[in-house]
Amino acid sequence: MERKEFIKVCGLTCVGALSALSLLEACGTANYFAQSTIRNREFIIKKTEFLQMKKEKTVVRKYVLLKTEQFNFPICIYKTGEDTYSALLMECTHKSCELQPHGEYLICPCHGSEFSNKGIVQNPPAEDNLKTFQTKTDNENIYVTF
Repeated sequence: MERKEFIKVCGLTCVGALSALSLLEACGTANYFAQSTIRNREFIIKKTEFLQMKKEKTVVRKYVLLKTEQFNFPICIYKTGEDTYSALLMECTHKSCELQPHGEYLICPCHGSEFSNKGIVQNPPAEDNLKTFQTKTDNENIYVTF
């Protein structure tokens, strides 16, 4: 294979690989924004917001996100137990970047800080835990006090 052909093949392979990677990444990173109502400084979210239908099966989401006018960042609500939840402001305590949920963790895309689903720093450079909100539940709803 001559040099020009080799460079052409390598270039096309790289472009194809990057295109495939971006398609796969786009499919895997879709986050669900839950519907909520506000009453007396509380966000009210139906517990059914954590349920998702996949191929005729009901799957429980690990977390849902809330977009609010009250805060500049979304709130991530994790289901941490049978009837327990944690609510975390998705603002990194290091440099105020918006965190990204990855399974049981929130990760800062700016500098790599990592937080648990309860807002506790797991990996620096962040040193302070995330802002958390008190949660309570009844049979139908989750209440997040702000």
